[in-house]
Amino acid sequence: MIVIADAGPLIALAKIGGLEPLHQLYAPILITPAVYDEAITAGLALGADDASLLNAEHKRAMFEVRVPALMTLPVPALLGLGEAESIRLAIELRADWLLIDDFDARRAAGDNFASAGVSTLIQGALGIIVSAYQAGHLTREKAVEQIEALKARPDIWISAELCDRVIDSLKQAP
Repeated sequence: MIVIADAGPLIALAKIGGLEPLHQLYAPILITPAVYDEAITAGLALGADDASLLNAEHKRAMFEVRVPALMTLPVPALLGLGEAESIRLAIELRADWLLIDDFDARRAAGDNFASAGVSTLIQGALGIIVSAYQAGHLTREKAVEQIEALKARPDIWISAELCDRVIDSLKQAP
């Protein structure tokens, strides 16, 4: 399985101590140089604990930095460098999954995947937690706890309303 990650889900899960499900579902994960710089280099420069966790995981080979071929996106979009590189790498490698949180970047990824004729699936931090629950890697209580932790952090930009909807669906799941 080929899995590419943008910085958003990695940072969000590291901030709540939720990297273990990522290991269980998707290791190893490919990241681009821009994602490495955003999630690890910049965070280490700020002394961020989540960047230290991600750096340790990189040293354990959970993340492999891969440079995408120089190309433009089939459907131009206003994206950050890490988002654009991640989408380009996912197209190039015909990845199974792209892990990305930003709504506009997810839409741009979907448009570009359709244009390039790839069937890469898109998932964010919430989807990773739900998938880990569904695969039996997290209890329902732990999944809800992690989503509540995401919702409670002002430095993670995931809609509180979306978190509540996902929590409600987890509580109603068999």
